[in-house]
Amino acid sequence: MVKVVVIEDESVSSNYIVSLLSKYCSDGFILEKEIDNIVDAVRWFINNDSPDLIFMDIHLSDGLCFEIFNKVEISCPIIFTTAYDEYAIKAFKTNGIDYLLKPITEKDFYQAIMKFLKIRRDKQSQINERVSLLNLDKEKLHKKRFLVKLGNKYTPLKAEDIAYFYKDDIVFIRSFDGNNYPVNSSLTSIENSIDPNMFIRVNRKILVNINAIEYLAQYKPGQLVLWVKPKFEELIILSRKIKSFKIFIKLINNQFLP
Repeated sequence: MVKVVVIEDESVSSNYIVSLLSKYCSDGFILEKEIDNIVDAVRWFINNDSPDLIFMDIHLSDGLCFEIFNKVEISCPIIFTTAYDEYAIKAFKTNGIDYLLKPITEKDFYQAIMKFLKIRRDKQSQINERVSLLNLDKEKLHKKRFLVKLGNKYTPLKAEDIAYFYKDDIVFIRSFDGNNYPVNSSLTSIENSIDPNMFIRVNRKILVNINAIEYLAQYKPGQLVLWVKPKFEELIILSRKIKSFKIFIKLINNQFLP
């Protein structure tokens, strides 16, 4: 929903803008506030969240609207409405996206709204693109392979082929085919380097690929016991007290529920 504020000291002009909003923007736009002077405008912006769009007359009853910008920061787009054309350059040095001369025609109003919507869509597209790039960067940071020793050779082992990491005297990898490989890293450092949507630290001794979990059951109040494949020699107990418990349950639900 687009929140709109109208700053206009002439009630006829204010009502006209509101009527055009109702006519062309009935879906998705909401009139947040009508204000007719600088003092009330400053007070409103101090005490309220920024709207998404402002219609602002330049000549107000207590001065020029530019005084508002000297007292509060306004970050949203502004469509200026005025009977004077000499303030256009100054208006566009603010957040002005359009400058409508009175009397405002419906065509000019509609075109100004279309410009605002395009700017809004472009901005959202840029945000979505940045989020996608950030997510891509995060994915790139996850370790995809581990170099393991196989006889006298070293070979890369894909993360998705690893059933779990476990700690004995040192840390080992157990692959889905049942092979064990020692690794020269701590469980904590491995946990911080791999995809948290694939692996979960269920206790101090084991870091499990959720695809290796065969089933789980109630063990004691506040505890779950896990069975994994390939089989782990010790009972794998997960306590509700650990920080990863809720994350684990969420991952399991996503994995096993349709």
